[in-house]
Amino acid sequence: MHHLAGHGNIVTIKGPYEDSLYVHIVMDLCAGGELFDTIIQRGHYSERKAAELTKIIVGVVEACHSLGVMHRDLKPENFLLVYKDDDFFLKAIDFGLSVFF
Repeated sequence: MHHLAGHGNIVTIKGPYEDSLYVHIVMDLCAGGELFDTIIQRGHYSERKAAELTKIIVGVVEACHSLGVMHRDLKPENFLLVYKDDDFFLKAIDFGLSVFF
């Protein structure tokens, strides 16, 4: 994820912190929750809004691929909304299955 730092739609790691029991990874705050939950709550998106979301997601994939990273786990659950009231400011998360190619 450090390799992808700086892209507006990819979550940034601020730093790891360790206490006596755990390692904590501090990342960007995304208060809006998962894109999946928003889709379920809304029921549907208009074709125009769905196209806007798809454009953002494809932009994230393009940015990853241009840096030689393959996410390998793209799904609505792995995109977080930064704000509760803004469906179009997403950040990609969960790069646990990603690989360099």
